[in-house]
Amino acid sequence: MDNFQKRIFYQGDLKQFFQKVCNDFNIGIYQSHEIIPIGYEDFNLLLKTSIGTFFVKIFASFRDEKESNRYVNIINKTLEAGVSAPKLFKSKQGFLYAITFEKTDRLIVMEYIDGKTFYERNTVPVTEEIKFIIKQAALINSVHIKPSFVYDHWAITSLLREYDQKKDFLKKSDRDLIEPLVDTLNTISLNDLPHCFVHGDITKTNTMKSLKEDIYILDFAVANWYPRIQELAVLLCDLFFDPQKTENFLKMYDFVLLEYQKFILLTKMEIQLLPTFVKLAHAMHVLLANYEKETQGNTSVENEYFLDIGRKGLQFTNKIWS
Repeated sequence: MDNFQKRIFYQGDLKQFFQKVCNDFNIGIYQSHEIIPIGYEDFNLLLKTSIGTFFVKIFASFRDEKESNRYVNIINKTLEAGVSAPKLFKSKQGFLYAITFEKTDRLIVMEYIDGKTFYERNTVPVTEEIKFIIKQAALINSVHIKPSFVYDHWAITSLLREYDQKKDFLKKSDRDLIEPLVDTLNTISLNDLPHCFVHGDITKTNTMKSLKEDIYILDFAVANWYPRIQELAVLLCDLFFDPQKTENFLKMYDFVLLEYQKFILLTKMEIQLLPTFVKLAHAMHVLLANYEKETQGNTSVENEYFLDIGRKGLQFTNKIWS
């Protein structure tokens, strides 16, 4: 667990750290904390106090004040739009809280959702849940915000740059799957596609179902102004893709398009390119998860999951969309 704390500046006793946080947020007396070992960048924890449980995101040390404020602004805008996401708590400093020991770390405190992500549940959403999640995606894509761009290594639109840097770490079988997609992406004029505010990472790890059966969208850290179909492509490569029941995928694909277009109509070009974007989303999982494994020694269950579902997804989508 110590490796997770290395993502932030503070390397001391977290009890001391959180005692100050509890006091400044007025959320009771510190009792305990628990590291959430999911995610690749920020340091996420559950904080238990005398009055309840809270979710704390301590921003990675490479995120400056501007980027941290960007995240807070995005959360507030999406909540105002009616998106089902955990609420933010205010401290004496506001929503974004800075705490300094030797160096300054920044964090936010959020509502704790008592439940599990679809990744933890190891399940695929059922029909009514799928409808709700698609509605959330459409709400997000309708939010009137164009945040400053934050580069996301895992984003579909990052493939050309990331492949050039990381292709040498791939197995030949993986390169044979991904290289044709690199060539295809080079022929697409992304600027011609409709753009909007996109979460970009609505995956099983970022979609939670509470004990009350409510569903929440988590972690807007890599939300950006992207081609609109990027949202659907990510949904269709993970949350709505079951590698154990691939025979259901095309039915799922058609259902997702039908439901989404009850809220936002896609252009002819978007509908034509969406299958390619789904393949690209799978390719990014293979490329980045493999790189994590080969260079960082990341053999976590989460990383292996993305590597496996990416490979299976690429192999399958190449068969149905040759």
